Amino acid sequence: MSPGCDRCYAQTLAKRLKAMGSPKYQNDGDPSTSGPGFRLTLHRSSLDVPRRWSAPRLVFVGSMSDLFHDDVPPGFIAQVFEVIRETPQHTYEVLTKRAQRLSRIAPGVDWLPNLPMGVSVETRRHGFRIDHLRQVPAANVVGS
Repeated sequence: MSPGCDRCYAQTLAKRLKAMGSPKYQNDGDPSTSGPGFRLTLHRSSLDVPRRWSAPRLVFVGSMSDLFHDDVPPGFIAQVFEVIRETPQHTYEVLTKRAQRLSRIAPGVDWLPNLPMGVSVETRRHGFRIDHLRQVPAANVVGS
């Protein structure tokens, strides 16, 4: 948890989507760190969706989560990168607050030009995330 998690749009939206009955947001997370509809849940069926799109799209990977969360299995992360490799017509954006895990996983990833990578830096205290991002051999690296 960091200040970037305070008043998280995704946590608020997950609560709303749960109340609306959205199937992907029915798993509740820990009330002290997460909340209604916001438990980390892998949606493996969503991995095939970009393969069905022929026209190029911009895809925000994990817009309601963090692909590099400690509870996301390395095998699932590898599957995400496989989809990115198989669909070069799309541009995928990945943002994370877990830059340390990103830099540990980065050497084993085939970094492609259709994957800009970024980290969130909400305060100067979290500037170390940029140093971890610099270790990632992504073609386009961004910081926010």
